[in-house]
Amino acid sequence: MAVEGYNVLNLLGLGPATGLISSFATTRELAPIMVGMAFIAQAGCRFTAQLGAMRINEEIDALESMAINPVPFLVTTRAVASVIAVVPLFLVALGIAYLACQFSVVLVSGQSNGSYLHYFSLFVNGRDVIYATFKATVFVFISSTIQSYYGYVASGGPAGVGVAAGRAMRTSVTAVVVVNMLMTMALWGVESGARFGG
Repeated sequence: MAVEGYNVLNLLGLGPATGLISSFATTRELAPIMVGMAFIAQAGCRFTAQLGAMRINEEIDALESMAINPVPFLVTTRAVASVIAVVPLFLVALGIAYLACQFSVVLVSGQSNGSYLHYFSLFVNGRDVIYATFKATVFVFISSTIQSYYGYVASGGPAGVGVAAGRAMRTSVTAVVVVNMLMTMALWGVESGARFGG
């Protein structure tokens, strides 16, 4: 993103303003979406497979026969643990994304470090980081809930678990993209608010 952003801005004579792309686009959109998609592909798919295997092996039925409600025991713990774990992981990923953008713009494109940091620090703010962390947390909660549900209701043997995992991934990706659009409009409005003057 940083290299392409620099190339496009440099055509307009705005190469030094590449830091603003990193501060706006990475913070508000790219980092939360990437964390959500990575969670869906890794942990969320694992949730579906584990719960689906437990369902077809009748382990969930065994919990119900012992008068243990399996939803708080199996689903809620996964959702809560995911929400707790995503906050520090997201902040570390956001910091790495900032450094990767700076590295690629300064070393690959030949931009001066001072110009990049000037525009980056001019447009990045704590409110955006807090909102982005909130977005990532919501994405992980939604996807963990959806994927746990599909694993919980899986049927049809091992092939049914694979079908449930595919449906869970499609539903989660769609939900995260739609919720991202709605949250972006709710948190930042329809206008971006990026202004160079007054």
